[in-house]
Amino acid sequence: MCEFLKRLIEYWKENLSMRLAAITIAVLFLAAVVFQQYLQNQYLGFLLETSEKTDGVVLDVEADTVSRSYWSDMQTGATLSLEKDLINAALDYLADTEDLSAKLTLTNCIERFVRRNMSELVNTALVQPDGTVVLQKNRAIYNLYSENYLWNETNRPQLEALCLKLKDQLQLDTVPRAVVSSVPNSYTLSVKNATISTARNLLHIAYALPGNQRNAENLKYILVLTFSLTSVDDFFEKISGMEGDYTSACITDESGSILYAQDETWLGQSLDEICGQVRSEVLARQIKDTGWSLNLLLDLDAMKASVNARYIRGVWIFMLVILLIGVLQLILTAHALRPIRRIGKAMKLVKQGVWKTRIEVKGEDEIWKLARNYNDMADALEEWRELNRRQNEEKLQSVRQTADAQMHALQSQINAHFLCNTLNAINMSAAKQGNEEVSMMLRMLSDIMRYAYSRSCEEVTLGDEVRWVSHYLALQKYRLMDVFNYRVAFPEEYLEWPCCKLFLQPFVENSIKHGFARKQSGCFLSVTGEMDGDRMKIVIEDNGCGMTAQVQEKVRDALSPNASMRMEGTGIGIENVAARLRIFYGSRLSMEFQSREGEGTVFYIYLPIPENLSEWG
Repeated sequence: MCEFLKRLIEYWKENLSMRLAAITIAVLFLAAVVFQQYLQNQYLGFLLETSEKTDGVVLDVEADTVSRSYWSDMQTGATLSLEKDLINAALDYLADTEDLSAKLTLTNCIERFVRRNMSELVNTALVQPDGTVVLQKNRAIYNLYSENYLWNETNRPQLEALCLKLKDQLQLDTVPRAVVSSVPNSYTLSVKNATISTARNLLHIAYALPGNQRNAENLKYILVLTFSLTSVDDFFEKISGMEGDYTSACITDESGSILYAQDETWLGQSLDEICGQVRSEVLARQIKDTGWSLNLLLDLDAMKASVNARYIRGVWIFMLVILLIGVLQLILTAHALRPIRRIGKAMKLVKQGVWKTRIEVKGEDEIWKLARNYNDMADALEEWRELNRRQNEEKLQSVRQTADAQMHALQSQINAHFLCNTLNAINMSAAKQGNEEVSMMLRMLSDIMRYAYSRSCEEVTLGDEVRWVSHYLALQKYRLMDVFNYRVAFPEEYLEWPCCKLFLQPFVENSIKHGFARKQSGCFLSVTGEMDGDRMKIVIEDNGCGMTAQVQEKVRDALSPNASMRMEGTGIGIENVAARLRIFYGSRLSMEFQSREGEGTVFYIYLPIPENLSEWG
């Protein structure tokens, strides 16, 4: 052993490459440790600062989204609680609970509402003031209804508490006349004992029936609607998908009690209790008009542990790299010292400046091969740099064009979005003040604007189009002070057909603007649909002033496949709608019209059975 150590010391003294490698390893290792420690502290501060900024922006956006979703659900329930059909059906069933006809009528009323609001509505229940469930309906999934109901004996106390809370609210006689709850927080829907989906982050809203009920003593029925706050689900999914596991989100009420959370074990606890368990920094935003707060918890200990784990991995990587560098230096130095005398002349040329661009190769050993490879690499790198420069310019141009297109698209929708939100705010104010007629008009105007300006889909259902044209005609009638009456009638079994968006609007608008232009009263407009063999026949008929022969010729051209003109005053334009209908239905579409001056005009649109009807369910 002593002999081995003696030889090792002698080799150390004699071998310059070994001494250089050892010194390099020691210096690099010390520098790596110091630099990594500095980076650890800097990264921790940067991570905390960046998280606060980015999470603050996310919270602002999400708080606004949750608020809109909350009030949208409240408005949906308030509208239902005032529907006369539901109120009458509920009173009839209360008068005689053994009457199967009354029960069927009530069931149909609730089912129609469930179908209209399938997106977020999970359960609709009609409850007596003591918490007894009279009738409830689950959301349909794939045209099947869940067999297990949300409200049962297990959660009967929560339902009773919700009803009691509503009665207390009615005694106070404050607006809104509805109360909310978040328990139970989740609900599993199943069909034929098979789990279909699980609705989470539920919002239960209780309304007196009718919705303008002011006296708790006269309360007969309570309408309980359960919605799934999809905006909360989306937010929690985004938070859970972020890098690292030190960020958590929750929503608290006025008292600080947790209503919704990523971790369901937090439900019912206070935010202070959760913060007391771990060292956290809380970012909070108020959710407008709800009294709730959206909170983001940054676990400082977990964040530091994550940074420390990265630091340790970095140290090990640096140690490995430094060790490899030392070994590589030892090898390269040993090989470089052998031919050093052979390349002395070349080194002198380098000192004279010959090396500034390329190394002149004058040998075939390892050093000269390295020099040759260096020259090849430099040439390839120059070619790559030029190619990369051109590609970067092309990508930058593409990104700029895409950004410009997105900005124009955003700017084209922002005004409509602002107007819809403004109308909803005015609508809520009118509803709170009891002006139901203005509130109804504003709701219809907001609905038709949102439908008209929506870019989410170009294909809608026939029911969507019928509801839109009904709202449109109601507003036109209100605007024109009952100059005309109208009728809209379509078979309910065909309202799920896919159809072209806004294809009825030009026809009804043309009747109102041109057909009724010279009349002050007695006008009538009919929009009906019925099956005619294997086609749906849609009839738009008015008793207006009719068309002249010249106008009829233009309309006939507009309805032809070769239409090239645009009629003034028709909004979208009959010829544009005809073209879109032909694109949507192809050669199976058929359109006709008849008009007589002084008697009126009637349009016939024959829609074939959609080929993709099965995809629409």
